[in-house]
Amino acid sequence: MSATILQLGAGPLMLHPIRLLKQMGFRVFVMDRNPASPGFACSDGYAALNIIDSEIVARYARQIRADLIVAVNEAGVLSAAKASRQLGLPGITPETALRCLDKGLMRTAWHRENLPQPRFRIAQAAADIPALAAEIGYPVVLKPAMNWGSRGVSLASNAESLPWAIEFATAHTRGHAYVVEECVDGVEMTIEGLVQHGRPQILAKSDKEAQKHPRYRVAMALNYPARFSPAQLHAADEVVARAALALGIENGAFHCECMINEHGVHLIEMGARGGGGHIFGQIVEAVSGVCMPQALVKILLGMDVDIRPRYQHGACYKFFAPPAGIFREAQGIDQAKKMTGILDFGFSLLPGTLVEAIGGDADRPGFVVAAGSNREQAIARADQAIAAIRYIMEPALGLERKETPPEGDK
Repeated sequence: MSATILQLGAGPLMLHPIRLLKQMGFRVFVMDRNPASPGFACSDGYAALNIIDSEIVARYARQIRADLIVAVNEAGVLSAAKASRQLGLPGITPETALRCLDKGLMRTAWHRENLPQPRFRIAQAAADIPALAAEIGYPVVLKPAMNWGSRGVSLASNAESLPWAIEFATAHTRGHAYVVEECVDGVEMTIEGLVQHGRPQILAKSDKEAQKHPRYRVAMALNYPARFSPAQLHAADEVVARAALALGIENGAFHCECMINEHGVHLIEMGARGGGGHIFGQIVEAVSGVCMPQALVKILLGMDVDIRPRYQHGACYKFFAPPAGIFREAQGIDQAKKMTGILDFGFSLLPGTLVEAIGGDADRPGFVVAAGSNREQAIARADQAIAAIRYIMEPALGLERKETPPEGDK
């Protein structure tokens, strides 16, 4: 009898893992609080329930007799771990899950292992932040200790810009603590990997291009393989492997972000799950030849699996938006989707939307996933697809541009 997998999350970008697991002969059930989630249609069963609630997750997992609970985004990591412990299923522990979600606990765990990272302080209340920022020295990065998708993360270049950053972080926090950390210059690297029996394996690395904005810290492109020196790449492999084990990941997946400069590797964050969006389901396989969802499930179920990369091909994950103004229409999307090497292409923006700077990962209206035999070919294909889009815009006359924190999650 095949195993039954419960996947937490069934949004548009989570369809590929469902299909890949079903190809292996598993029964795949999904849970997502959105009753219109597209993953419901391609699963063996579904529940429109809140994946953050571990008791609800455990109840549904027991009902379908799940053999494994898999979280494909940050929202489900802790509830999957708690429900798995309650039901005696394999997976990371709740303690590990929390260390991978709470950035204060994460940095503390890395500090105990003397791993390289920005200097940091943990603020238990917003009122504590100014003194801690002054102690570290400007510029500083301020972030909620608990949240994901770059929500609430911003750069404060001086004391005058700190009140805005505090308000922005407070609007997006899922708790009460904040992390104030040194702003490390350099090029950001993302690292995808798996841990099998306490042995980490790096699968794919990218260098990241950030939005050019004085405050928001949002990625606009990930290019694979990462373009760094052999010494920097080797150092990153060693640091990231140690970082995963320091957080307690013995069997599972990880997505890590580091800053690379002339002084070395600096750990920024690590999640106990595959990379977001298309990274987990498509990009890692395109780059390395290892199907990450299938390999992860085999590891957690104790099955034999070779997770060594077969090769290092090129991929480009690029995000885009119309120019500033009032958006009316985008043309050429169907043409872009059919171009050579395009694995996926999407654009979603309501007519009448005022296009401004992007405040978080979820606010990026367009994306393209391109593959190639090497990095340069993948980037060129992504750029060609984006260039096919023609925007119909109106000037934002009489509308004052505001830089105020958006409302938090409802």
